Amino acid sequence: MPRMPRTVVTFGTFDVFHVGHLRVLERAAELGDRLVVGVSADALNERKKGRVPVFSQRERLAIVAALKVVDDVFVEESLEQKRDYLVEHGADVLVMGDDWAGKFDEFNDVCEVVYLPRTPAISTTAIIEHIADL
Repeated sequence: MPRMPRTVVTFGTFDVFHVGHLRVLERAAELGDRLVVGVSADALNERKKGRVPVFSQRERLAIVAALKVVDDVFVEESLEQKRDYLVEHGADVLVMGDDWAGKFDEFNDVCEVVYLPRTPAISTTAIIEHIADL
């Protein structure tokens, strides 16, 4: 019997796109046949992080959508809608960075939840702070 295709869903801001973002998306894609990425809306980022992203929502969507490992993108408008997004996009696997370990286990009833290690010594905040200090 042929194996059913697996859809992997992940979420992120993907602002000031860097190699850490690329690596986590590549590793997420390896867990299935189709990778769908929820890119956080500008307003969501402002509420969550207290600042607007450097790159606009439209720019971040275009950057993520252009990656060969990404099959589809959508705008994540609300953290409270994660379950709805997983169901809507037919997630078999939810992938998040290990800085979120345990925080999304409630979705194990909808799909497998996997936390991937972050790329060491790389963070958007650190990059932004470094640029500001130049």
